Amino acid sequence: MKARSREITIAEPCTQSWEQMQQHNGHNFCDACQKCVIDFTGYTNEAILQAITTSKTEICGRLFQTQLNQINYALIAAPANRSWMKYLGVLAIGVSVFAQDVQAATIKNNIELSNASLKSADDKPSKLKVIYGYVLDGDNKPLKGLRVTLLNTKLFAITDENGKYTIKIDANTDLRNRLLMITTMNYGGELKINAAKEKQANFVIEKRKSVIMGLIAIKSKP
Repeated sequence: MKARSREITIAEPCTQSWEQMQQHNGHNFCDACQKCVIDFTGYTNEAILQAITTSKTEICGRLFQTQLNQINYALIAAPANRSWMKYLGVLAIGVSVFAQDVQAATIKNNIELSNASLKSADDKPSKLKVIYGYVLDGDNKPLKGLRVTLLNTKLFAITDENGKYTIKIDANTDLRNRLLMITTMNYGGELKINAAKEKQANFVIEKRKSVIMGLIAIKSKP
């Protein structure tokens, strides 16, 4: 009998807004399907495979289309004399083992690591009432309608037609070692705040790769 290959698919991509999902147990929670959505965009291909194939429950995930393409190419390229699970074991050498249930896994946030690395004893408390600046793309063109968030607070602003944002600062908010963050399906980036000035440096961000989100399934191919 001819061996059947496997393919990782997202048959019906989710159309819910990633940015508007609420946080639950370290993940974004989708009200439409009542599931946590795992953000795989920062994972290696081997780690994604490991999570999908060892999970005891269905997984809703978010990943770059290029990641999905690369994973499926690896599965197709598996030697004919090996089962796909054994080949997966070869691919996953050196990858840290995930928690038994992937939905209980804690995904480390690179932004949090960056934030921690910014601490400095020389920074002084800020008394600014607002901060503002401009969000530009890689061609220095203004980006309208993007949500600029002050990390680890509820403070944010939406950029206008000139790419300008203005965030009113709460009296209890210390701006030292803070980051501004933009995370959308199309754009993403972070910028360290200058706590001594209202006007911040230009926030230049690049367009993200294509992202796909939805219920991840493993399908047999003849």
